Formats: sequence, structure tokens, C-alpha cells
Amino acid sequence: MIKILVLKDKQNIITIEATGHSGYAEFGSDIVCSAVSTLTQNLILGLEEVVKIKPNYIIDEEIPHLMVSLPKDLTKEQSKDAQILMQSTYLGLRNLRDSYKKYISIKEKQHD
Repeated sequence: MIKILVLKDKQNIITIEATGHSGYAEFGSDIVCSAVSTLTQNLILGLEEVVKIKPNYIIDEEIPHLMVSLPKDLTKEQSKDAQILMQSTYLGLRNLRDSYKKYISIKEKQHD
């Protein structure tokens, strides 16, 4: 199962983390893992190329594990644009989870 953690500061998403294999199909043919990977890696690209910020991220294909976190020193405009991408990615992940409930879990947590 892919476990997704969404860390929020009030209503803003500051981190999205995905860990594990879905188990939907064998490695290389797993459409669920592929969809999660595509959504999360596209988030990193969007933050870098569209919003023009350098997100903090980790990609480890062996575990697998992907974590993307927003830097703290964003301008108001960068923060707004980054939230559009973070919220859109979260929406896509929730939609995917709703279609493949046995293979994806999502947990929200408030940042302390």
C-alpha cells in the first residue's frame, strides 16, 4: 500500500510525502504507483519551473519514497502559487485513492 502523508500549517499544505508500493500489479506494470509518481514528480517540476522556487524534496526509488516540502522563505505571491500546485496535487491523489482504496491511504496532519 502507498501511504501518503499531507502535512498542513492551518489550511496550507507544506509537505506531501508518499511511501511504499501499491501492490496493484508487479513492478513496472503498476498503474497506481505510476500515477502517484507522476502526480508527485509533476508537483516538483511545477514548483521549480512555474512558481520558480526550489522545493525541498527527496526521491528514493528503492524504498520507494518521495517527499516534497515548501521552503519557509516564500513571498506572498510564491506561497499563493505554490498552494495552487500543492492543493491540485492533493486533489489528484485523493481522487486516485477514492478509485483504488485498497492500494492507497492518505493521512492529514497539522504541523505543530
